[in-house]
Amino acid sequence: MPTVVAQGHATALSLKRAFALLAYLAYHSGPVPRAHLAPLLWPDASEATGRTRLRRLVYTLEAAVACKVLSTENDCLALVPGMVETDALRFAQFARRAVTAQALDDAALAEARQWIASARRTLLEGIAFGSESFDDWLKALAIEHEHLLARLLERVVDALARRGEFASALELVEALLALDAYREPSYVLLMQLHAQQGHSAGVEAAYTRCAQVLRAEFGIRPGPQTEAAYLRMTEDLQRLLSHRVERPAVRFAESAAGAIAYTVLGAGEQTMVICPGFVCHIELAMEHPPLRACVQALAERFRVVLFDRRGIGLSERLRAASTPDALAHDIAAILDDAGVPRAWLFGSSEGGLGAMRLAVDRPERVSGLCLFGALARGCAAPDYPWALPAAAYDVWLKRLVAGWGGPVGIETFAPSEQGDPALRAWWARLVRHAASPGGLEAILAGLRDADMRAELARIGVPTLVMHRRGDRAVRFEAGEHLARSIPGAVWQPLEGTDHFWWSGDSQPVVQAVLKFAGASH
Repeated sequence: MPTVVAQGHATALSLKRAFALLAYLAYHSGPVPRAHLAPLLWPDASEATGRTRLRRLVYTLEAAVACKVLSTENDCLALVPGMVETDALRFAQFARRAVTAQALDDAALAEARQWIASARRTLLEGIAFGSESFDDWLKALAIEHEHLLARLLERVVDALARRGEFASALELVEALLALDAYREPSYVLLMQLHAQQGHSAGVEAAYTRCAQVLRAEFGIRPGPQTEAAYLRMTEDLQRLLSHRVERPAVRFAESAAGAIAYTVLGAGEQTMVICPGFVCHIELAMEHPPLRACVQALAERFRVVLFDRRGIGLSERLRAASTPDALAHDIAAILDDAGVPRAWLFGSSEGGLGAMRLAVDRPERVSGLCLFGALARGCAAPDYPWALPAAAYDVWLKRLVAGWGGPVGIETFAPSEQGDPALRAWWARLVRHAASPGGLEAILAGLRDADMRAELARIGVPTLVMHRRGDRAVRFEAGEHLARSIPGAVWQPLEGTDHFWWSGDSQPVVQAVLKFAGASH
């Protein structure tokens, strides 16, 4: 049975017709004639009897709640404005706003999940008293309520999936299926969640479940759209597996802080060390076709070195902050172990800090710098507004850690490809293997506290600075600042929104590097 709360306390209201009257009036914005309400609530009574019972019901209802909630003018009944709130109506108002919003922030997402928990209960459960007209009205209302709940569930599932919160998203898809076990788009959504995690078995199980339910109830198979979605996701995942190449030979450079894993591709006269961002795994990195294609293009000209910085991937897992100094020492240890006296450094994102640090401290080891999506300082300062404030950075880090294990941050790092199941599956797999949540916190704490601004004027090697104008992870102005502050730096602004250098239109990046390093040789 529904509940009436008056003056903060649950109030006993045993009459089903009292609940029915409140609900019916709540869903009608204006006065409702008694001549309509009486036969609605007492369909078998005479007009006079129905009116008499309605008067008694109004008296009983207001006596129970101990206040006047109904106006009775002009032979009509209506709720007194401002006296009654109906949770189902409040849910409907919130849900309509949420499903049309461009994005759900943390507060809206939390409120949506609270509403979903209550809105899943049957509308006016147990309210039936032999009125066909009322039952028809309630049935139409329940259908509209369920449709709105389904739209909100889909919106929240999408938001959770974008955050990498797949366990919660999968739970809510089950709530969708509980509303309508035969609704094929819900099974497609279930398949998508598994595909985004690289779970081919989950995709197969979701499709099989859909097929079995439809065959058992209707004797039909899934429709062409469901079939096409299943085939597309299956093919994408198979393509991902088929692109897995032979694992590169892994070497280990010993340093004072532990072993640094690296691999070498190509046999060019010059060496280029690719300094990764905050996360990497050299064995899994080459499984992603776009990244592999970019590395192979560079390996046609250079001897390319890929490595996992300390605390990441196959290197020593240390719970210590990753600093530009530490990354510079990692690079130097690799050059020593590989017998390379001097190398080009390609530093993307946070990797640019370590590359610049080595160029300042050991310029004789650095042929030149190619920086992409890089920055000089990890968090904002009064004279450096192009990064997150420290407090906002910590919030971002907590959100990243909370979603770790899924394709976390993909909408920021590769927005142009965030819906690609193959990319999401690969990235989720890479981050799961690259670092633990605790290790990630230690690494990114070092980025937050990094500040290379005072050292930029000391960089004396040829430097190319590349940055995409719409980069969502590191603002374009941070790249402009680097180009202004490094003596003689070549500034190469690029179009696009992706922070991953191999995502989107990667050809301008590779071509700029090859052209710059060739001209400086």
